Amino acid sequence: MRAPELKHIYGSLQGPSSVSEVTSKFGRPAEGGGQKTDHVEESLRFLNTVDLVESPSGDIRDTVERINDRHFEGLAFEARLLYHCNQQEGRQSHFADIHRALMSEESRTVDAGRDNLRTILKRETDYDFSWTDEKLDMWVTLCEQLGLVSETEDGLVLSPCRALVHDALALAPMESGEGAEYGDVTVEDGEFRRALDWINDNLFTVFSERSGNRRVHPAVADVLRNMDDNDVLSLSAPGDAQNSVELPPQNLNDDVRGNRRSVTHVSIRPRPDETAYEYPLNQLLTRQ
Repeated sequence: MRAPELKHIYGSLQGPSSVSEVTSKFGRPAEGGGQKTDHVEESLRFLNTVDLVESPSGDIRDTVERINDRHFEGLAFEARLLYHCNQQEGRQSHFADIHRALMSEESRTVDAGRDNLRTILKRETDYDFSWTDEKLDMWVTLCEQLGLVSETEDGLVLSPCRALVHDALALAPMESGEGAEYGDVTVEDGEFRRALDWINDNLFTVFSERSGNRRVHPAVADVLRNMDDNDVLSLSAPGDAQNSVELPPQNLNDDVRGNRRSVTHVSIRPRPDETAYEYPLNQLLTRQ
């Protein structure tokens, strides 16, 4: 499963479509003639599983159309897909559970060896699931393309891309009684804890939670700090503010209470038109 295929197939659906039309459009030449279409059919099944498409005829092998596309209208496909993956329940939640389990390590980078990832998952999840290399490889590839993680020679880097963090904060509710809505990306003095709680529960893991303590993960804190330095975000904490969130320092060896930054409010400015603030898939197009 690859994000470019999911994104292009999802974006191509304009009203009810026959699966044969979709497979014909996105199929690949096969040896000896004809087309290979397995990847298209798998993509449609995945989009159906996470409630982004459904079949008007009741048979996902026959017809397909987009659903929930007016929900958070204007939101990037990458963030939309992560949101829908995080709404799944039971064993279908395993896609989101992988990220949550890895974030429990409280380190910016995790050994990307599949045996190590399996060990973490078996420890942090409470259901029996076959974490094969194939499934882990698919998850790493997909999440890297969505901007949630990146794999390097040093391991799996858990810092989300700045575009994803910006969209997450623009989407999250910032005031009591407010629902999540993607519209005006300019926010003044929003409630930081309320926004992060919603993102953590609905979009991607923000907090590391060990021994009952909920703290912003160092990998996420790095991105927030970077965006604050770039004046894309403004993080503040009036002296009498309540419900503060503590950001760990850049040097985790100095991570003690006196060195953590307390934040209660966040202001958001429009995302800069810069490659560094694009999703990975758009960055690839920009570089070509």
